[in-house]
Amino acid sequence: MSKVPIEKQSFGHFTHKSMPDADTGLTIDTVLFTLFYPAESEDTNQRVVWFPRLRQTIDGFLKMANRTPNWMYRTVVYPAAAAAIYGTTFPAIENAPLKEAPPYTKWPLMLFSHGVGCSRLMYSAFCGEMASRGYVVAAIEHRDGTGPSSRITNASGQQKILDWLDWKDLHWPGEVQPKDDTTLRHVQLDLRLAEVEAVLNALKGITSGHPVSQTQLTEAQTTFDWARWTGVNIKYPIMAGHSFGGTLGMAAAVDKRFRFSRVMVFDPAVQRLQPFRGRINVPFLCVNSEEFSMGSEFNILREMIPNIKAPNVFFMPGTTHPSFSDVFLILPDYINSLTGLRLDADRVIHIVVHLVDHFLDDRIHEVGHNPDFHVKTVTGPNFDSMKRFVTILPPSGEKHYEENKENDPPRTGSGISGVSGVSGMSGVSGVSGSSHGSRYKHKIQKIGVHMKSGSKKKHSELGEIGSVILYAL
Repeated sequence: MSKVPIEKQSFGHFTHKSMPDADTGLTIDTVLFTLFYPAESEDTNQRVVWFPRLRQTIDGFLKMANRTPNWMYRTVVYPAAAAAIYGTTFPAIENAPLKEAPPYTKWPLMLFSHGVGCSRLMYSAFCGEMASRGYVVAAIEHRDGTGPSSRITNASGQQKILDWLDWKDLHWPGEVQPKDDTTLRHVQLDLRLAEVEAVLNALKGITSGHPVSQTQLTEAQTTFDWARWTGVNIKYPIMAGHSFGGTLGMAAAVDKRFRFSRVMVFDPAVQRLQPFRGRINVPFLCVNSEEFSMGSEFNILREMIPNIKAPNVFFMPGTTHPSFSDVFLILPDYINSLTGLRLDADRVIHIVVHLVDHFLDDRIHEVGHNPDFHVKTVTGPNFDSMKRFVTILPPSGEKHYEENKENDPPRTGSGISGVSGVSGMSGVSGVSGSSHGSRYKHKIQKIGVHMKSGSKKKHSELGEIGSVILYAL
């Protein structure tokens, strides 16, 4: 992985109670992101480890759960977590060359922002599926204290670990102390916007086809084929994100620094945008879990919709907030059901990818018009408007989606590259025709858990399991 420093920036005016003499606020001087990209097919069994830095990440999760890492957690939690995810990989190969774009075209660029408690690699199923469909996806790791653990390298090469940042541990000198995490989240959102700008600047250098000066690299890259990256279209990128990453996506869409062609958000934490003063003038896709249809989030989103020029808002019955990440693809099925998930994890990803495919191809109006889908009108328990109920998958699960891909776009290889700094990268490539969903399912089966192809339950409070509700605006 290559690391290149960026101009140092600070956000917020708070101190941490455990480090009262430290610099105030949040400071960044590098950016970190992973590139998933189309790559040439390679006959290899090499894969990329899904869960790096296990100990530091678990420490961060414990802090998020208000637990202090102690001997019990180190002797019980660490081994249990390691046993559950040991050997989990996704089908990608490090340092693979970018596949050449088709004649007279370029690979479109997508930025992806993770949610609170996640990291850049916790959406590898979605990002990998996008790469296999011809998109270069830059999955950002935000150094704002919202992730369980992130490693930061400064210009001198020194490293430090940034763990989960709890607002209750912060002191705001000379200001009224916040009563919740809202103030901190606004600071973190400003930092994330700066990271988006830095990542785009990094990619401008990368896609120019010229190598980054080796004198700027904190870790030299000498084998990367920079010339191929002129085949990436960076002029009008796509912005995507989950949860607080969805918040960032909507904020970036109205920020005059950026020119995103489309915005895609999954369970956006819209309460972090209040008051929302901008207008989103580009095509907008919002896919929500059932969990986010029941609370205040949807009511806030509904109030924002008049400020969105071309909104497309969907809900997935039987799903919960973490459903968009890789987590449920790795955890055993019975644990997933305890969290409220009623739809198979791999089918959630398939539905999301299906909607995204139609949206990016300007065919979102065709969702539900395919003869393989079932369309009817229903009234949801928490919606006061009519919805179109679009069944994407056979609710009885007679046929698994991997057995019926006639309408899917052709897949290429998928790649992944870790990048930190203004530019510089190490590449990763996937095997042509590989399915991230099936790879994760195979991993789960290998440890003795069977992923059923059918739904666990036919109906939820919101509607039919294995279907999508399109909110009629």
